[in-house]
Amino acid sequence: MRCKQAGEMMSARLDGRLDNTEVALLKDHLAGCSACQAEWHRLQALDSLLASAPMMHAPVRLRVHVMARLNRREQARRAIIGGTALALGTVALALLALAPILLGLLDTTGIAPALVSGGPETIVQLLALLGAVSRALLVLAEKFAVPLTFLGLFSLAMALVLNSLWIGAVRRLRAA
Repeated sequence: MRCKQAGEMMSARLDGRLDNTEVALLKDHLAGCSACQAEWHRLQALDSLLASAPMMHAPVRLRVHVMARLNRREQARRAIIGGTALALGTVALALLALAPILLGLLDTTGIAPALVSGGPETIVQLLALLGAVSRALLVLAEKFAVPLTFLGLFSLAMALVLNSLWIGAVRRLRAA
């Protein structure tokens, strides 16, 4: 065991977070390392000093401030989760709206019946076509990566704005 690991284990031991095997490993290291022994004695003395100090209650103003901050953090977390859910819901609705169009396109072009009647050869050709399309999309993505990133960030910002408007409307309805 190295001294750095022993130092971490010393704090854990004072907090009662070590199991018996880890305690035995720490004791073995302390028996052979005078620097860690001295550090262990300093930590024990500090722990005793802190344990004997009188406990003071936090002022009410501080508690109110901390609780308000925790509440704001929780509201921000809910807003982010709500915005994400709103964005995912929007994407799902868009896909549901486009599904009949895509299915109709597949049917009118004859791709869907060809897949059913063509067998494995058609699927192999379709996979080759998808590979070529994906390579072309990768080339396009490299060219348009920055604009697409900004578009994605703009979409996320819009989803967050819509989510905050939604939360505001819900709060007004609850207050009424």
